[in-house]
Amino acid sequence: MEWTVEEEDNLLSSLGKKYPDSSKATLRKMVAEGRVVVGRAVATSPLHPLMRGQKVKVLAKKSFLEGDVKLLYSDKDIAIVDKPYGLLTVATDFQADKTMHALLKRHFPKARVFPVHRLDQDTSGLLVFALNEGARDFLKEEFEKRRPKRRYLAVVEGQPDPSEGEWRSYLREDANYVVKNTSDQTEGKLAVTHYKTVKRGRTFSLLELKLETGRKNQIRVHCQMAGVPVVGDKKYGSTKNPFHRLMLHAFELTLNHPKTGKSMKFESAVPEEFYSI
Repeated sequence: MEWTVEEEDNLLSSLGKKYPDSSKATLRKMVAEGRVVVGRAVATSPLHPLMRGQKVKVLAKKSFLEGDVKLLYSDKDIAIVDKPYGLLTVATDFQADKTMHALLKRHFPKARVFPVHRLDQDTSGLLVFALNEGARDFLKEEFEKRRPKRRYLAVVEGQPDPSEGEWRSYLREDANYVVKNTSDQTEGKLAVTHYKTVKRGRTFSLLELKLETGRKNQIRVHCQMAGVPVVGDKKYGSTKNPFHRLMLHAFELTLNHPKTGKSMKFESAVPEEFYSI
């Protein structure tokens, strides 16, 4: 359910008007489970003040994997998860068990679980996994043809100039696994990121970013290139980290279902600290 606040109120009161048959304990539990979003941020208090014109959304009740990792959707073909920051997408030489891929394989022991795209370990947000080979092949082709839509939020140091636009460059990875811009088109792969400034603070800015391509570390490198590194990203130029995490979150994913062809849109509630700049 989603609605626009018509007059000043608090969250618990507003929820009570929309869910008159639910007890206050049930409504408080909705908030505690992270299911209530005000604007784009997850509400953390049932007494959160609401202003006229604000959007309130109650998300569907979620399933959980090990470690309270959210499973937002699943059927016989795909699984959509909300990856927390700090968790690897797939196994590395140093870590095999504590990955998003491993969690899903344990949750779906009878399925073949295939990663289709990835998020960096310290980036949070939406990922889709295929649960059979047919779905994997379909989704890989979709991503190669740039059909899925992916939107991110990032808190960056400083302010981009201009405040919105497009970053376009060729990227290559060096021997130390650092991705860099290159002018040699035969050496690098084209990367295109669309961005706009959502909010400006004294020290930081909140950017909304849309990927046209999906290269490794693309957003992080493009932000560094523009002189506005992602907060907490020491690898790509950040010098500040008051939030104690990489401030990059994949909040929206739209894709076509591999069996039905139906367009499906998924959203991840944005951590509240992204709006506290």
